[in-house]
Amino acid sequence: GTALIHSLAVTEKRHALRNWTLLLAIISFSLSLLGTFLVRSGVLTSVHAFAADPTRGIFILIFLGLVVGISFTLFAIRSWQLRTTTTFSLVSREMALMTNSVFLLIAMVTILLGTLYPLILEALTGDKISVGAPYFSRVFIPLMVPVVFLMAVGPFIRWRDQAMKDLVTRLTKPAVVTVVVATLLVFILPGKATGVAWFGLLLAFWVLSTCIVLIKHRLRNSNNVWQSLTQIPFGWYGMIAAHLGLVFVVVGIALSSVYSQELDVYLTPGENRTLGEYRFEFVGVERKAGPNYSADVGTVDVYQNEQQIMTLYPEKRIYNVRQNIMTEAAIHSNLLRDLYVSLGEARGNTDTAAWSVRLYYKPFILWIWLGGFVMVLGGLLALFDRRYRMEVKQKSLSVGGEYVTAN
Repeated sequence: GTALIHSLAVTEKRHALRNWTLLLAIISFSLSLLGTFLVRSGVLTSVHAFAADPTRGIFILIFLGLVVGISFTLFAIRSWQLRTTTTFSLVSREMALMTNSVFLLIAMVTILLGTLYPLILEALTGDKISVGAPYFSRVFIPLMVPVVFLMAVGPFIRWRDQAMKDLVTRLTKPAVVTVVVATLLVFILPGKATGVAWFGLLLAFWVLSTCIVLIKHRLRNSNNVWQSLTQIPFGWYGMIAAHLGLVFVVVGIALSSVYSQELDVYLTPGENRTLGEYRFEFVGVERKAGPNYSADVGTVDVYQNEQQIMTLYPEKRIYNVRQNIMTEAAIHSNLLRDLYVSLGEARGNTDTAAWSVRLYYKPFILWIWLGGFVMVLGGLLALFDRRYRMEVKQKSLSVGGEYVTAN
């Protein structure tokens, strides 16, 4: 979908890449149907699968086959009619956007392969395997690095052709600022400085610094800043918001993956453990009754700098009817970190029994969610761009000698 949006920009501005844009549109819709099939048919065993209905799944699969077959057949037969004579150089905005869309498409294929390969292997051989986070981290993240880099560079490149010397001149200052700020921050942040954290901050501040330069460049000749801001198309604001949203996501992913800590221990009442800059003291467990369940509710006091800052109450629930056991983690979030405490099984049956307690310290998790919301905001802003709104003009029509207006 993201690749399609960027390719559409080229088609709109330069009437180029029309075949590529149409192909991406077909792929995007086909993948949406495939995702619907996976989560509604029961084929995929996942927390994201819901309302499994094999009958409905077969219907979706047939519809998917028809859509894919007919769409690609028509594309193969009639795509030649969309050929254009528009040309552009290797250093141009068209090429940057196309390169980005290619990397995004390859990244999509790697995710699709990791999702479908276990299902295909089980269907062919009966063997069951799982593809976890290490696979996606190794193949997806390297593909996204050039995407983030080009995303920041793209708005500085002219359509059709761009002089490399001029481009380097415009990007030198934000590049230097990015390196300096990322290097300083990685040593200021609590925890050991690592190359992964530095590189993540480098990418994030590279996008941020280029966004600031773009805004400054847009207002360079303005005598009235507010008036100039109101004259900028909403689509441009949408682009800036989407790019800034990615800044939050990159920072959140990079720092949470490096500085996250977890601890799985048995604690008796009065014992404590330290995780990051927080000390967790296990007070005890008491049995409470809920509306349709009974629960063992733990009490964990959290200290920072020897000052109690909160109390968390993780639960282990047993539902009365089916005797299902569910763990309800206690979570406390703020802009800089998330704290999780989950309660496991007891070892012993007395009041001083040791309980299995899992502690998590996850920094900057909220930034990932915030980045997603900012990117959605960017998409909504783009929808209000006047270029994408159809103006309906009223026309006067004569009906029986009287004039009426019709849309």
